[in-house]
Amino acid sequence: MQVKVPNRRWFLALGPAILIMWLLSGSNDVSVPESTQTSTLLPGQEPYEGFGRGIRSVIYDENGFLAYTLNAAVQRQYPNQLTELELPHLQMFDGRSELWNISAASGRIRASAGGDILQLDLEDSVEVVHQPSADAEIRLTTRWLSIEPPTRTLHTTAPVQVNGSGIDQSAVGMFADLNVNQLNFNSSIQGRYYRARD
Repeated sequence: MQVKVPNRRWFLALGPAILIMWLLSGSNDVSVPESTQTSTLLPGQEPYEGFGRGIRSVIYDENGFLAYTLNAAVQRQYPNQLTELELPHLQMFDGRSELWNISAASGRIRASAGGDILQLDLEDSVEVVHQPSADAEIRLTTRWLSIEPPTRTLHTTAPVQVNGSGIDQSAVGMFADLNVNQLNFNSSIQGRYYRARD
């Protein structure tokens, strides 16, 4: 039995015609992949614009002396000049001497449009260590603390505990002016001052 094979030229001519018909009729159904913007979200948070690990900032005063340094294990930058920090550590200087070390579990920076830090809010296990001399140290602990680097002031309304050379004090709330090394307690002040022994 012989099978008659149709003319192959007819098939070759039909192929392009079918392709053209499919392109003309199916062009409306062709979907182009959309370009999607990827952003990283924290649980219950808005997307952040920048992320970094092991961040270190060094700020100098108008005389060229070191004003303060700010380190953080993790930094997330959000719109409107807001930055969140994990394990922030701030070192504040007086001229060439390092006098204040401030650390916490987390923090938040509010900056100016130019990027200058206006306020640093620290939370959880906040610790301020002041070393006026090589053999003297004062340690302050609290739940949260606000720092204003431009004015070199600190404040909180939370309970604070202060221990160190000649002082054992507790209070609710405090204000500190680092320009004059002055610490003022707000209320519920208890404790004692004593002469440190050699």
